[in-house]
Amino acid sequence: MTDCAVLHVTSLPGGGVDRHVRDIARGAPRRHFVWHAAEAADAIEILGERRILPLDREALAREPRVLERWLRSEGVGIVHAHSVADAPRERASWAAHALGVPRLLTLHDVLFLRREGFEPGASARADPPWLAQTAAFAREAAAVVAPSRFIAGLAREHIAGLEVAVIPNGSPPLPPPDRPAEARAAFAARRPRHVAAVLGSIGPHKGSAVLDALDGALAGSDIAIVVIGYLDAQVAPGWRGDHLYVHGAYDDDDVGALLRAYRAEVALFPNRVPESFSYALSDVWSAGVPVLVPAQGALGERVADHGGGWTMGPGASAGEIARALRGILVPAGNPELARVISQLRAADPDRVPTLESMTRSLDALYARFGIDAGVPLDARADEVQRLLATSLDGALFRQELVRLADELVQRRTGLEAERERARRFETESRAWIAKLEGDVAALQAELAREVEARRAFAEENAELRIHRQALESLPGLVRRLLLRKIRDARN
Repeated sequence: MTDCAVLHVTSLPGGGVDRHVRDIARGAPRRHFVWHAAEAADAIEILGERRILPLDREALAREPRVLERWLRSEGVGIVHAHSVADAPRERASWAAHALGVPRLLTLHDVLFLRREGFEPGASARADPPWLAQTAAFAREAAAVVAPSRFIAGLAREHIAGLEVAVIPNGSPPLPPPDRPAEARAAFAARRPRHVAAVLGSIGPHKGSAVLDALDGALAGSDIAIVVIGYLDAQVAPGWRGDHLYVHGAYDDDDVGALLRAYRAEVALFPNRVPESFSYALSDVWSAGVPVLVPAQGALGERVADHGGGWTMGPGASAGEIARALRGILVPAGNPELARVISQLRAADPDRVPTLESMTRSLDALYARFGIDAGVPLDARADEVQRLLATSLDGALFRQELVRLADELVQRRTGLEAERERARRFETESRAWIAKLEGDVAALQAELAREVEARRAFAEENAELRIHRQALESLPGLVRRLLLRKIRDARN
């Protein structure tokens, strides 16, 4: 048993893996370091201290023992790899060998089977040369972990004799339901009767193309898809068709409040590549929202185990998804929807694994395999400082920078479009105001003429009443004589 520090080795920060590593650091009572290893840059982050140390690769190649001594002095007694990409595999293997410590491996997705497994149109079958590399990496690990039976089963099937422990990804409780959040004003102005939510950053492997097609497949319905997050093709908030709306980036703690703000009745998972676990599923279930998921992968596995939703066939088309949504949402008082909601209200401690249970299981592995720390080494020492780069190489965060740059471009484009719409509106408004002012002036003139005619008619009517009274005051013989003269004059 040891309280050694853990060196996590992963690729680019962000996404579910990054959330997983930070959750471990919050829940496991020991120091945690994260080596972010990209193809063109490296940095070590000290979790809990808000420190990131960019590494000089040339210095690291010249003096690797300095980094080894520093890691040892920081008490690193175990390496935990979270990626099978080339750079993380190389760094994790080097650190474990240099420090003489065990290495753990968590298989977070299907990429151990095929390098390009998330690319559109990629085969679901294993790529033998790539699998040979990842299988060797897995077999050398002291323990291999998977977040679901699905991933564990794939690993055992393709890597003969491999033992895989299933430790589901745990989640902290969602904030209280009174947490404030609002739907975007553009959505509220066209709010439909029914809403299906899609949660997260949605790229091709998560079904972004299906969502675009689904917009047309829902034509004629009062159903909209709201992406609480963003698409690979649209980061900025706004409508993307008549039935697809993008909310934009969000904070994990706001998930429940946003689902309530958009009045989501169901959460849709249009994934094209099978999921290994899905934090998004845990989040929407914690908010009490039922789900529509593919039957394959961990999504279908979790719904089959715990209820709380419906499954679709592999690679369901936009038309099939639209028909499923209509069947779930459109019928008034749908008993099937009520049945699934009641499942979510029933107590099931395993439906959404807790952060405590996950970190307890992982910390037991750290305690079992970790070794004691080495001799302290001051991080300010000259030999350590020579390993540090003066700044972070942008390649390390290139994906995040690309996303932010894309968002900036889209926001600027959207702003220019809004300005152009405002200019057109101003021009059209001025024309309508001028026309309206002309119409009001004409109406006022017509009204004045009408008033004058009514006044003249009233004066004439008053004079006639006077004449009639005068006539009626004359003797009857004289009155009859005058009336006869008037008739004769008319004839």
